[in-house]
Amino acid sequence: MPNLESPARKPKQERSRVSFDAALDAALSLLVERGSDEFTLSEVSKRSGVSTGAIYGRVDSKDQLLRIVNGRAMTRIAEETEAAFARPGPAAETFPEAVERAVRTMSEVLRAHGPVIGPFMRMAKRDHMIGARGKAAFDQMAAGFAAVLLARRGEIGHPDPERAVTSSCVIVYSALSRWMGLGSEVEAPGDGNWVEIVDDLVAMVTAFLQARKP
Repeated sequence: MPNLESPARKPKQERSRVSFDAALDAALSLLVERGSDEFTLSEVSKRSGVSTGAIYGRVDSKDQLLRIVNGRAMTRIAEETEAAFARPGPAAETFPEAVERAVRTMSEVLRAHGPVIGPFMRMAKRDHMIGARGKAAFDQMAAGFAAVLLARRGEIGHPDPERAVTSSCVIVYSALSRWMGLGSEVEAPGDGNWVEIVDDLVAMVTAFLQARKP
């Protein structure tokens, strides 16, 4: 993740650190529930049991609090994404099975973290720090996806394997993100059955990558 910190003022006591962590957890839960940052610090205070005065003792604004929430959440997602793509395939894995592993890994990461990623993607339109972290998260996911497939580049039929894999990644990510409504209004997910969409993406990417170009 990029080193774009928006640090809180350091606590003087351990109790203050624990209270601030509770405020961060409360802000994240409200963000997920609302699908946006349309809540107040008073609501964060009520949910966390931490006074607004204590919150303002650590940050200057709700925006700063949300940047800290974002940094903590994206670090956790980055660690889980790295671990997910680092899991090796079986020894006798075929190329179609490798494609399926890459697509399904991306789908599992997005499905698991979509409720958190979505609100942050909407906030990224007006917050450059959150936007930069979001781009870094996508780049990491794309790198993991590419690593699985380019390890089998000799079985890719496209004359430019890197381009073909990059295009495949963008298509898979875009289709899944649209279905989940990421980056759009909360009420605007795509239509269709998730399992069938993932199955179809596996089939399409496999056919595209294995097709021999003249």
